[in-house]
Amino acid sequence: MNDDFNMDDFFDEEGFNAADLQARIDEFHQKMRAEAMEEAYRFISEVGILFWIRKDMYVKNNRKIRILAKMIKYFTDLEEYEKCAYLYKGQLILEESQIEQEINNQFNKQKIN
Repeated sequence: MNDDFNMDDFFDEEGFNAADLQARIDEFHQKMRAEAMEEAYRFISEVGILFWIRKDMYVKNNRKIRILAKMIKYFTDLEEYEKCAYLYKGQLILEESQIEQEINNQFNKQKIN
C-alpha cells in the first residue's frame, strides 16, 4: 500500500463542508479497498491458490471462502474475469473440502453410535 495519506488533502485552508468531506472519505476508502484487493490477489497468486487454501493454518476455511467471495465480487465488478476464475477455483476446492469434512463427521458420528 502507498503511504501517501495527507490530512491536508482532506482539510483545505478555506475549510470544508460535510458533503465535500464525505466525498473525500469515500474516494479514499475506494482507493484503499482497491489497493487491498490487488495486494491480496498478488499475494495469493505469488504463493499459489492451492498452497494458500491448503497451507495457511492461521485462517480458517470459512473465512478463506468469505475472503475469496469478496475478492471475486470485487474483480467481477471490474470485469477482471481471469482473476475471478483463478480465485473461484480455490473457492470451489474449499467448499468441496468442507462438504467432505461434514460428510466424514456425520459418518464418524454414526459409526460411534
